[in-house]
Amino acid sequence: MANRSNEWAAWEQDPSTRTSVHAFTKYAPITATLSTTAADVFTVDRGVPSVNMVKNPSIELNALTEFTASGSAISQSNAQAATGTYSLLVNPSNSAAGEGFYYTTPTLAGHPEGSHVVASVEVRGASASGDVKLSIQDADGVELAATSTHNLTAGFVRLSTSIAIGRPAAAYRVAVVTVANHNINFYVDKIHVEVRQDSTIPDYVDGSQGINYEWVGTANASESKRRAGMSVMRGLRLKNDHASIAVYVAFDQTASTTTGFQIAAGEVFETVWPVDFRSRVSAVAASGTPAIHGVVWGIHQG
Repeated sequence: MANRSNEWAAWEQDPSTRTSVHAFTKYAPITATLSTTAADVFTVDRGVPSVNMVKNPSIELNALTEFTASGSAISQSNAQAATGTYSLLVNPSNSAAGEGFYYTTPTLAGHPEGSHVVASVEVRGASASGDVKLSIQDADGVELAATSTHNLTAGFVRLSTSIAIGRPAAAYRVAVVTVANHNINFYVDKIHVEVRQDSTIPDYVDGSQGINYEWVGTANASESKRRAGMSVMRGLRLKNDHASIAVYVAFDQTASTTTGFQIAAGEVFETVWPVDFRSRVSAVAASGTPAIHGVVWGIHQG
């Protein structure tokens, strides 16, 4: 088939009648200090909707009943953290390989054929030695999938893996364990376990991550989810906070004094009708470093 990407119609997208009257359901605040080099102050990103089944995924509560120690001692620690204040400190017994801990999923039933359990964690060593792996096991501890051996570093590193799940109802273990026996303490944070209809490994989710993230129940003691983000911008309100310097703003292209619309010093720009832009908001200062603030409104699909 011929490449038709050079035809202008392929560059333009018009909203359908249905989406053109869709109520605005997404927003994003804008706060930025500009310079004379254009910068994107907002970028459209629908993201990957996601649900994390782990209820205390960043160990912010000292309630570790979700996690089962296996040939080790586990505890909450504030010595290291990839997010929040705490992580899970794992102290292997140095007696055998496979020492660490595991999280057990609920019994999974009724998921469509081809669904996957996906899992990710971030790990670091108390020192840069020793090894671990992330493993998905059956309910009896038989390994079904695992990452390659990871040599611990003095910084957090993300490990992830997945398996396709069968039709019979079953529970699974998600384990972080040593590959060879050693006594190097290690820290685990940002524990994410999810059932998906594809094998996509999503970014980590907990309800404290920001806009479009929420806890299903009590913070750090319930499942959490990430809603879809914005895929179409439908409105903008932006104030130039500076008393004497103008700024220039552009949709879906790089702002300049010729491509952007001017917001004079101290003025507010606000769309009074729905717009349809799908890429970014760019802004640049006429001089100096003026600040701007405002909000983008939009929808998650269109």
